[in-house]
Parts: sequence; C-alpha cells; structure tokens
Amino acid sequence: MEIFSINKEVINVNRIEELEEKIDRLIESYRVIKEENERLKAEVESFQSNDKDLQGKISEIRGERELLIEKVQKILEKVERVEI
Repeated sequence: MEIFSINKEVINVNRIEELEEKIDRLIESYRVIKEENERLKAEVESFQSNDKDLQGKISEIRGERELLIEKVQKILEKVERVEI
C-alpha cells in the first residue's frame, strides 16, 4: 500500500511539473503574441498617419489641378477671341 502511495505522489509531482511547463509555454506564447500585437498596432497607426498625409496631398493636387484648368480655359478663351 505504501508503494502505491509513493507512486501516486511521484505521478502527482510529474503531473505538476508537466502543468508547470505548459503554463510556462503559455506565458511565453502570450508574451510573443502581445509583442506582435503591439508591433502591428504601431504599424497600423503609421499606415493611418501616412494615409492622412497622402489624402492631404491628393486634396492639394486636386485644388492645383482645378486652378490650372481654370487658367488654361481663360487662355483658350483669349485665343478664341483673338482669332475672331
């Protein structure tokens, strides 16, 4: 009976060690995933910032294009008047 009790204790100790190893692996996996998540969040923020910058530049270019179109139209109107 005593041998059975000792074996049971050894099995419990082994089981506890296995569980401890699994917990350690889970903690390490969590740490890696958390770091990756933080890196990805920073990357998304960078992309969003770049997107805002690009949207601003596109808006400026559209405004400049409209001004150029107006100037070209005025020049064409002047040319048409001269030919008449």
